[in-house]
Amino acid sequence: MLTTVKSKCILTFMCVLLIMTMSTLCAKEVRENKIQSHNLEIELFLKEHKLKAVDHMQVQCKDTEKVSCLINGAFQILSVGSLDRKLDFKVRTRGFDIDSLIQKGVAGNVQCLEITIPSDLRQADGLILDIAYEGCLFEKPASLELEDVGETTGIIDEAGVYLSPACTWYPDIPGSLAAFRVTAITPEGHEAVTQGTLVSRKSIDGKTYTTWEERNVSEGCDLVAGKYKVTSINHKGIDIYAYFFPEEQGLVETYINATKRYLDMYQKLLGDYPYGKFAIVENFFQTGYGMPSFTLLGNTVVKMPFIVDTSLGHEILHNWWGNSVFVDESQGNWCEGLTTYMADYYYKELKDSASAEEYRKDICRKYTNYVTGENDFPLKKFIGRRDQATRAIGYGKTAMVFHMLRRMVGDELFYKSLRRFYKEMIWQQASWKDIQYVFEDTGKMDLSWFFEQWINWEGAPFLELGKTEVEKVIDGWLTKVEVIQKGKPYHLFLSVRLGLDEGNFHTIAEVKGQSDHISLRTKSQPRYIIIDPQCDVFRRLHTEEIPPTIDLVLGDENKVVVYPTGGEGASQESYKKLAESLADKKTAVRADTEVTEKELSQKSLFVLGGPAENKLTKMFVENLSKDFSLEAGSFGVNKVTYKDKGNALLVTSKNVKNRKKGVAVFMGLGPDAIKSVGYKIPHYGKYSYLVFVDGKNVDKGTFAVTDNPLGRTLDQ
Repeated sequence: MLTTVKSKCILTFMCVLLIMTMSTLCAKEVRENKIQSHNLEIELFLKEHKLKAVDHMQVQCKDTEKVSCLINGAFQILSVGSLDRKLDFKVRTRGFDIDSLIQKGVAGNVQCLEITIPSDLRQADGLILDIAYEGCLFEKPASLELEDVGETTGIIDEAGVYLSPACTWYPDIPGSLAAFRVTAITPEGHEAVTQGTLVSRKSIDGKTYTTWEERNVSEGCDLVAGKYKVTSINHKGIDIYAYFFPEEQGLVETYINATKRYLDMYQKLLGDYPYGKFAIVENFFQTGYGMPSFTLLGNTVVKMPFIVDTSLGHEILHNWWGNSVFVDESQGNWCEGLTTYMADYYYKELKDSASAEEYRKDICRKYTNYVTGENDFPLKKFIGRRDQATRAIGYGKTAMVFHMLRRMVGDELFYKSLRRFYKEMIWQQASWKDIQYVFEDTGKMDLSWFFEQWINWEGAPFLELGKTEVEKVIDGWLTKVEVIQKGKPYHLFLSVRLGLDEGNFHTIAEVKGQSDHISLRTKSQPRYIIIDPQCDVFRRLHTEEIPPTIDLVLGDENKVVVYPTGGEGASQESYKKLAESLADKKTAVRADTEVTEKELSQKSLFVLGGPAENKLTKMFVENLSKDFSLEAGSFGVNKVTYKDKGNALLVTSKNVKNRKKGVAVFMGLGPDAIKSVGYKIPHYGKYSYLVFVDGKNVDKGTFAVTDNPLGRTLDQ
């Protein structure tokens, strides 16, 4: 299961690191010269995994002796010219800063193209350079079934074509914001799609020529091609396309109708959609990317029923945040969290308040489970996610920052400010400072303290209830409560709920110090008090607030994954491979006969195998509720018995030897069930239990939390 579909706004952390470091490459002129536009003519030879292309690249080069750009190291530069004149050029693969990247294994496939500009052409502010090149690209996806398992950035194949800016399939100067016109030549029967508006499409002599153009600038260009059947409609002046394989034509209407709804919704919230088209494009391996004016979804991903209701809208929204208002990464990436808040979270809010509350709690749980003092960092340093901790910070914490800002300024000012931010910053790079300025200027208020603590500080507040007092006064009751902040105190606006003899009393209390006292007057006698009852403040949670979940176990850096020594040989082998895939650098992988008493009492445990397979399983399943039973060759959940070979169960509990730690038990009734389900487990992190039948999730849930350390019964 995919809980969030990754945006191509930030392809991967590795690619971001490459692009950032490449800004120092080649020579000083790489930083000084900028590309204004690309006019690419590219022919794709699928059987040979090859492309042949010419880029008519318009570049600023006034008073510049040389122009340096980057291009894929597998390509051969055929010629460089301008105004029908051949220009001298040189290709370098060593001798510049990329050597340090190669040593890190990041970018061994980039070369620097240096073009000499004759003196009589140096006065041109927008010189067009004609660069002809060819080469092969075939990064075989690590898996055709899984998302986020490999770093595939460029592939040309009969199964499909995917070329991202990260593979430098066209000449590039990092930091350029350029317009793109792309003419793709494919074998007839293959359709090519990229950003922008369709200019022309024609088939001649067994080849299809397709031209797309986007005159507004972007940070890069992706090109996709495949054996698609194309459906298109026009919705209120926007062309909507579905590039789906023939087998998935039954999904086309659903996706197009959903796209119409999302476009209408976000135009009402934020302003006009910035492009002339939006295309839903199916991919032959598993991706969930959002590019300017289109999204690329894997052929397994598009069939997942929740994608239309969640991830599709997320990627459409990226056309406002990230694809037209760009991110100034020098001050941190704000757009992933804002998109998460206005898409994934917003859809929960539209559903009902309980779903929205649960989403906020899950954000705080993930942060508490995965982020420690060792891996924490402030939002100003977030670029892209590379693991659960960076995701919890960059996506989750950022989303909660916008939630707290919205609650503080109100809905009207919040959306008014975002509309202004979009209007003023479109086609430019924007930073947290720009967001702060717009909100401050629109609301005529000082928000420097808010952005200082949430953007520049690492960490999160940790709240405790101190002394509480209730006394009878002349006109009712006076309740006094102490709110304590452990660690560096934040300036917070906390929801407070008093349960009264007659109804409930709600208010917002402002706290700033390590110890603040709140006084509340009510006419009816108070019986209990809860601070932040609906988790509206981003904070580190108490152990008692966190149910046993998959995240609780996987988030423990020092967890132990335990594979069984009993059972069938094929299942044992599958469990052992799963154990290795669940482990990271600090994780211990043990056989059930090797686990020590110290590990049992001090660490979270991921136990693989049923009671007849793993010696530890029986020890922990005794603590489960009566709704769960595990036997040799079967299990029961919520009064349903499962005993087929394709069935699998995962269930969690708190470690009875250490309530701060968790235990997860996973059992598959056959080796195929173990293999088909095992890799999906991290995608279900917020759940306490999962049931699968033939690889499909049929039951899931999160156990309730009964204790609330920020709630207290009040006595006079």
